[in-house]
Amino acid sequence: MVFEDTDDAQLMTLISEQSRPALEALYERYSNTVYSLAMHMLRDAGKSEEVTQDAFFNVWRRAGSYNASRGSVTAWLFSIAHNRTIDELRKRRRDQTHVQHGVDLTNKPEENNGSGDPMRYATLQFDRSQLKEALFTLRPEQREIVILAYFGGLTHSEISNQLGQPLGTVKTRMRLALKKLRSVLGPQYLEQTDLGL
Repeated sequence: MVFEDTDDAQLMTLISEQSRPALEALYERYSNTVYSLAMHMLRDAGKSEEVTQDAFFNVWRRAGSYNASRGSVTAWLFSIAHNRTIDELRKRRRDQTHVQHGVDLTNKPEENNGSGDPMRYATLQFDRSQLKEALFTLRPEQREIVILAYFGGLTHSEISNQLGQPLGTVKTRMRLALKKLRSVLGPQYLEQTDLGL
């Protein structure tokens, strides 16, 4: 069966009926994007490949729980991948004896008021499907910075060092990304998620 003209929701229906070719078709469409998102956060090719495989394994196991009324297939898929990547980041940080630059998502809010504040992360999770959809309206270089800042817990300076970009460029791209997200999501949403700060 050829799936080129089959939309994502139809593929999910087929996957929930245990169609391996449908899963392979979804994998062909989105595995590179899922891998790229994991790489943005982990900077580790092996772990990013592992996250990608785990994400699609979870799609296979949980296809029946997908609900189109709650968001697109891509938002659901990227949410699964994001959660798996966060798990990997937490494991990595637990394994470290020293936290670089004082950024640790496992710190209590009162112990860390930086960009790695877990309250910010928790609030972002409140409506992650809507946010994920909005992230893909951004230019790739802007999306990368937002993902590193708000999902990876990195500061502007850390992003600058990690990407090898001038700090001013990082700040400008973040500002433009927030402006775009504000227009897509609305200012109230950004205030609730701390993205407006």
